[in-house]
Amino acid sequence: MTPPKPDINALTLSIVRLDHSISQIDRPIADAATSVLDDLSCSTPSVQALYLEAPTSNSSTEPIITCPTALRQKVEKSIMRYRRDPDRWTSLTSLLLKSLAFYRSIDPCPIGISPSVETQGDDTLSSQIERKLDITERKLPIIDLPRTKHNRPYLPLSNGKSCPHSSGASDQENVNSMMNVSHQYPWVCMTQQHQQVTCSSKEKEKSSNLLGLDVVIFDARLSKYSPTVADYLKSFVQSFTPWEWKRINYCKCNSSSRSVFGRNKSNIVRSDPSKLREFFLRWSMKEAYTKALGLGMYINFDEFETRLYGIDLDANMNTPSDREDKGIWTSILRTQGDESNNNQNRIDKHQFSVIGKAKRINSLVSWEFWEFIFVPLGEEYDSASSSLPSDRSSYNACACICRGPLTKIEADSESERVCAAVESLTL
Repeated sequence: MTPPKPDINALTLSIVRLDHSISQIDRPIADAATSVLDDLSCSTPSVQALYLEAPTSNSSTEPIITCPTALRQKVEKSIMRYRRDPDRWTSLTSLLLKSLAFYRSIDPCPIGISPSVETQGDDTLSSQIERKLDITERKLPIIDLPRTKHNRPYLPLSNGKSCPHSSGASDQENVNSMMNVSHQYPWVCMTQQHQQVTCSSKEKEKSSNLLGLDVVIFDARLSKYSPTVADYLKSFVQSFTPWEWKRINYCKCNSSSRSVFGRNKSNIVRSDPSKLREFFLRWSMKEAYTKALGLGMYINFDEFETRLYGIDLDANMNTPSDREDKGIWTSILRTQGDESNNNQNRIDKHQFSVIGKAKRINSLVSWEFWEFIFVPLGEEYDSASSSLPSDRSSYNACACICRGPLTKIEADSESERVCAAVESLTL
């Protein structure tokens, strides 16, 4: 089968809501994991690539791929090593999503969706894996992906030319299909981007194929040690720069007096719910950015700063914005409610795309441009719905995709914005 040529920069976001899926599964996680591994088996990318390239006939010469005992035990341990069942379900779902990403890296056209259309999928993850590449006579196993030295799982190149992996890992990374997974129970999400990238020096200068994802839930998790929202937030103050921390605690409002933002803005203290949302959204930006770099928690969050065009910065992306603004979440809801085609940040009814800048503090390296795509999640989330939830408060979580770095021309061009094809999956 010759797969259709994918759109350059085709971006997908796969969403699984575990509490809804688990309620339909009448078995404990240990039994479910054993059943999935028995049914699908497991394999490595290199072995499975050879298997997929083999003839699809039912002849006796067709290769038989077995799951090594050591690999089976490794995969099963990665699921059952957690004490809490929600964490085990999350690990199993993450494995299935990453395996799906591997098969989609071979055939970039996703099952049931096109790169520019949203859908709410009815297929389960395991059935998607089984049906991938129209291989109806084979069951495609769970793939144990390689990891970089910073423990980031990545999609290896199965064939063709390859670019050297920056981490020095033995398996070459497929730079034409980048993938990233994030989870915060009950949400497990994966983003994947297919694009045409070569090893030429011109493409290396551009290198806008880096991709990161983070999912946050607006929950303070109060305890006897952190009985209030203020107490909870205090434990994270060292993860932000002083400027970012001011944005979390204050919103901007037109005023004749000067403010902490250096302009004629009034210092309006946010309410506790507003502080929480701004904190989690700013956190998701930083985490998605570090995951795109492949560093994750190996870099201190206070060592770099992120700012958003139109929210933190004015049109020239250098000075604080003059317009009144109450933060990222307010901008997301305002943009979603604006049906005007002239709104440059409204690329889709369920998505908010904004160009941002990121820079290492005390570094001589200049600011880099990145695109941040926010997808609100909640009780009434429906990627196929043509209308927004009647109750905006039902959005209690958000996914943040970070892609880049972008050139100045790309950052200034609205045509360079990427709309993610969003799909809802179940176990």
